[in-house]
Amino acid sequence: MNLLQRVFIIALLVAPLAACDSNDGAAEKLGENVDKALDETRDTLDDAADEAKDGIEDACEEVSDKNC
Repeated sequence: MNLLQRVFIIALLVAPLAACDSNDGAAEKLGENVDKALDETRDTLDDAADEAKDGIEDACEEVSDKNC
């Protein structure tokens, strides 16, 4: 496969990406807001779970001589 053929194939693969519309409609913006809210909620719950786990481990270590 020569260079010209490779360039042509790459151009054919990249062309659909250039045709994408970057203007987001209302539904797209709403979806992005929902995604952001879910990500923030997940992060908050992960942090809370980590804190609870640390608290349980600390309490376990206080009442026993073992590394919990």
